[in-house]
Amino acid sequence: GILGMEHGNWNRDDAFTVMQDFLSRFDEIDAVWAADDDMAMGALAAIDQADRSDEMWVVGGAAMKEMVKRIMEGDPQVPVDVTYPPAMAATAIEMTALRYVANIPVSGEFIIGSVLVTPENAEDYYYPDSPY
Repeated sequence: GILGMEHGNWNRDDAFTVMQDFLSRFDEIDAVWAADDDMAMGALAAIDQADRSDEMWVVGGAAMKEMVKRIMEGDPQVPVDVTYPPAMAATAIEMTALRYVANIPVSGEFIIGSVLVTPENAEDYYYPDSPY
């Protein structure tokens, strides 16, 4: 089951602190899901510092080059990642414009596809010159 859920505030340092807390509270952790790769990197740093890297894997989101590189290298601790689709921001802007410019009510669910980055396709998502 799920052991806990805390906010990492989309920040590597905050996620590091959250993960340190989880590591001190739970003797067994199988996996960590972070809503963003920056937070995943903070969690990974805390796990490494606690010398528990062999115990769990970490999945994030955004396909940051640090995470994609680990997938390309076959790091068992980072088996996959998920992209943030470029359409995510465009869809949000479009929905906001419809609501406030055209006064059209907006409701419902909007599913925007993401790509699962795996060892088989990671090279397609690795941009070494990217700032992220």
